[in-house]
Amino acid sequence: MSVVCADSCGWLLDSCSHTDEGLQRCLSYSDGLEKPKYFRCCFKREYFNTLKPHVQIQQNTDILTSGAKHSNAEQTKIDLQTRKKRKRKQRDLNTGELDAHIYHEKIRSVVLEGSRALLEAGRQCGYLTEVLTAPPSQSMPSHECRLAALCDMAKQLPLTDESVEAPVQTLNRDGLDPSLDLFSYITENPSDCAYEVTLMKEKYILPPRSRFLLSDITRMHPLVNSGDKFDLIVLDPPWENKSVKRSNRYSSLPSTQLKQLPVPALAAPECLVVTWVTNRAKHLRFIREELYPYWAVEVLAEWLWVKVTRAGEFVFPLDSPHKKPYEVLVLGRYRSVRSSAAEELPEQRLLISVPSILHSHKPSLSAVLKPYISPKPKCLELFARSLQCDWTSWGNEAIKFQHSSYFTRERAEEPSGTSEMPNI
Repeated sequence: MSVVCADSCGWLLDSCSHTDEGLQRCLSYSDGLEKPKYFRCCFKREYFNTLKPHVQIQQNTDILTSGAKHSNAEQTKIDLQTRKKRKRKQRDLNTGELDAHIYHEKIRSVVLEGSRALLEAGRQCGYLTEVLTAPPSQSMPSHECRLAALCDMAKQLPLTDESVEAPVQTLNRDGLDPSLDLFSYITENPSDCAYEVTLMKEKYILPPRSRFLLSDITRMHPLVNSGDKFDLIVLDPPWENKSVKRSNRYSSLPSTQLKQLPVPALAAPECLVVTWVTNRAKHLRFIREELYPYWAVEVLAEWLWVKVTRAGEFVFPLDSPHKKPYEVLVLGRYRSVRSSAAEELPEQRLLISVPSILHSHKPSLSAVLKPYISPKPKCLELFARSLQCDWTSWGNEAIKFQHSSYFTRERAEEPSGTSEMPNI
């Protein structure tokens, strides 16, 4: 279970445990085996080995610790220059920085007090107390993800007839069907068992009852034409920012292009829409004032994902002027009408977890949103990078973190009778 503990402030989550749910029995027909090979999968714990806060370099500290290089007078002069520079920067804050500062002051006490109570409750139940015998490796091996490039290549293929309802293609028993078109059809694992499959010459672990479509924003019609209406839609847009441009980790998307997403066509009545947003004030303002109104989604709440180390410390100082230890989620309902089927959505909650070291690897919201959607919901993640049981995932890297290299495995007992054999 991903929820370690909960109170009126929010939830303490174990993201890694949630990923393992549904992977307790996996099977593979690969390597030419006539009978399936059964095994158990776990997401590698090393990807959640955030042991210490990401300490920002302090110019003053560096200067004061270099006493052998400067006289006291020189140190004082440099120190004064640094202070003046900092004061000048504070006076010259732009509008976005001022908005971000005002927002931080508004939610600071909520983060501080709510986190303290949840982390203490987590320690009392044995979480965040384990001692590692060895530090995490400096560089975790990972495969080279070519999914986004393949989606770009697939755009050269002719479009299918958008007037025809696009079928959902299911995996065959061995998961090696070379005719699978991952870019024009929704691919589904309908089994109650996870499967290791070979797709585009790479091995991936597909959770039970998971579906996905690989495409960019220009090729979403198979999802729209499927006829599905979703009760929960979660978005993790590739927001534009300087860090992304410098690192070149993925292609960003201008905010205005997000309006092209067919959210109204995919949303069931009273669909809960949840969007991850960076701490840039203009992105938050864009969602509240432009994007959600354009989709006819009523803004109802803002929640905060608070990132902590395995010792329960904020990954960044709470008042850091550069990076904050939290991200925002904006929640709203499509043509919202109060319903007896779902509880009233709380206006402010905290989600606290140890973040993955993998970029843009967000915690699942399934467990915490369950009380606020219908009992047997259809759930969709847009801009996904992983799959979940009973969810549909869309994005140009939708199966990235399902690559077999992210998992450890151990043998599992074969089912005792043929009735337990999964069918596809």
